[in-house]
Amino acid sequence: MLADPVSGFEDADFWSVQALLLTSLYMLAVSKRNAAYVYHGMAVRSAFALGLHREESMVIFNETEIRVRKNIWRTLFILDRFLSACLGRPMGISHDDCSQNALKPPTLNTRPGDSLLNHETEAINSIALNSTVQTCHIIGLTLKMVYSKRRISTLVAQEIAEHFKQWNRELHPTLHWGRILTRAVDPAHGIAILHTNLLHFHSVILLTRPFFLCLLTRAQEYHFGSGDKPHRLSQRMDGFAQTCVESSQHTLVLAKAALDANYLPQCNPFVIHFVFAAALVILSNEFASLYHNPDADMAVTSAIQILRFCADEDAQAERVSFIVETFHQANINRPATARRLFIPGRKVPTINTVSQNAHYDPVLHLFHHEEHIAATVGGGGQMKNRTAAMGGSMVSPMSSMMPPVTLQQQPSPEGSSVSLSGIGPAGITSGSMETLSGGESEIDFDTLWNNWPAPSTSAASVSAGGMPIAPPTTMQPTDNNFGSYAIGGSSSGGGGGTGGGGNPNVNVNVPLYPPSSFR
Repeated sequence: MLADPVSGFEDADFWSVQALLLTSLYMLAVSKRNAAYVYHGMAVRSAFALGLHREESMVIFNETEIRVRKNIWRTLFILDRFLSACLGRPMGISHDDCSQNALKPPTLNTRPGDSLLNHETEAINSIALNSTVQTCHIIGLTLKMVYSKRRISTLVAQEIAEHFKQWNRELHPTLHWGRILTRAVDPAHGIAILHTNLLHFHSVILLTRPFFLCLLTRAQEYHFGSGDKPHRLSQRMDGFAQTCVESSQHTLVLAKAALDANYLPQCNPFVIHFVFAAALVILSNEFASLYHNPDADMAVTSAIQILRFCADEDAQAERVSFIVETFHQANINRPATARRLFIPGRKVPTINTVSQNAHYDPVLHLFHHEEHIAATVGGGGQMKNRTAAMGGSMVSPMSSMMPPVTLQQQPSPEGSSVSLSGIGPAGITSGSMETLSGGESEIDFDTLWNNWPAPSTSAASVSAGGMPIAPPTTMQPTDNNFGSYAIGGSSSGGGGGTGGGGNPNVNVNVPLYPPSSFR
């Protein structure tokens, strides 16, 4: 019956939605993401036909059936947001089409005869599913408000970041990421913690990565001498970019802990995608030296070990492992005389890592600025530090840039919780918006790549999004800064195969990437 699923659509039953969902997950596991996207779309349309998205369609079923149907619909919602974020495609489930409580958790009752262990496992899985649904709500907001519009501002980012505060407050202590770092846990429990937190940190990366890329673009412009005047970098923008790097670092630490504990599956498309995305941010930061990461080598090594481990059974992991290793080798082999990217007048901050502070939460930076504004508006009320509650130093690497603020954390593994004080709403007034550069109040994604690589000498001077691009004669570096990377594919026009520097030692006839059998 599964050989031709179309033949059963007219009289489809609930089992067909389950089968299509499992087929979609299988296609992800065998690196057939397009097929997974199609099967998931079929499952969603069948679920719509059965009314799984409406509360009123559940009244005819008993409690057990309602729980299963709600969990299937919530799983479809999670996979929808993951596939949309992973593949860059429109979301298939809209909140406007669903009942208000369609994604609310079902009632979990203990059935007679269940052992305590089974009940505990089911409870943990249910809590993890609830937290993951909340994370996917945030991912949906980010995709709708940022990526579909291809622009972002610090006020929009702070508005979305308010949801992270609620997520942190509501996260159950049994799912705190510290548990898999400090103690041995049951593999099923460990995977629940891993998936919940990796998706959470990936949602943070999705929100903050545009700011990191913008900072990278600014540094590249200065590197090639294209900036005609210094850009004023807002502290909020720098803070968001730092959060992106720290969340990526945290992602690799958690995934490596699961690998070391021997419960990380080799075919796990979710972990592979999260690790790859985080590794690219860490490697890009090392390439540009925007932030000093004392654990960068350890993080990159962890990413390579994880991807190599998964590559034994997963073709997608083998492909992304090649990309990460090639990027890493390019950073290592970079000439010592090559200049690093930098922004004049900006002091390079040092990120905080788990190795330095076992309780550090990289999402802290999302709340620094608004808490400082609230304290200022409120007359400088007392701000309580959470150092005592977490039992460790919570000094932020941004403390040299901003006044002390209340630190927002996930609940500790022991269940301690501290209320926040002096937190104002996102975007208090329109006047609090900080321009990024050239009078801009937003980052337009399309302007991030106008200068990559540097234009050739025949290119005309252009201006895009308030960021003037200097004449091409000012774009020529005095040394072969990017020569070892062989960026570009032509040696003509002075742009060369080196991203604008021109490197006569680069053989432009040699392809940048070797032939691949991957489709």
